[in-house]
Amino acid sequence: MEQDILNTVFEVEREIREMVAAEQQRAEGDLAALRRECADLAAGEEVRLREELAAAVAAVETGEARRQADAAVTEAEARAGRLAGLGDDLLAGWVRQGIRTILPGE
Repeated sequence: MEQDILNTVFEVEREIREMVAAEQQRAEGDLAALRRECADLAAGEEVRLREELAAAVAAVETGEARRQADAAVTEAEARAGRLAGLGDDLLAGWVRQGIRTILPGE
């Protein structure tokens, strides 16, 4: 009887060891798959960033950045020209109105 109990304990221990080993193998497989997935994602992101960098360098080399800067300057000059064309009376009225908004009693 004691031998039967001892055999049962040994059998349960063996089963537990087998289950732990199987779980460890499954976890190692999952970890390896996750590592591969992360490596693939990193490689894809690296490719995307390299392409983005190449496009930015090409834009600068082809003058796209310069064209955009020239367009911004042209727009700013046009707006400055429109503002310069406003008369002193109109500007003084805007200033007075702004002062009244800030200091209602004035």
